[in-house]
Amino acid sequence: MHKFVVTYEIPPMIGELTVDIKAKDEDEALYIARCFLPRAATVRGAKSKYYTI
Repeated sequence: MHKFVVTYEIPPMIGELTVDIKAKDEDEALYIARCFLPRAATVRGAKSKYYTI
C-alpha cells in the first residue's frame, strides 16, 4: 500500500481540497475517493505522496 494525495472540489466551494489515501495504485486511490465523496464532487487527480527521484 502506498500513500496518495487526492485533490477534489465540491461545487459551491471555491478552491480545492486534498485527502491522503492508502492504495496500491493511482486508479484505486481515485476509486476510493469517488466512493466517499458526494456525487457533485469533481476529483482532479491523485499523486504519490512520497516522490522518488
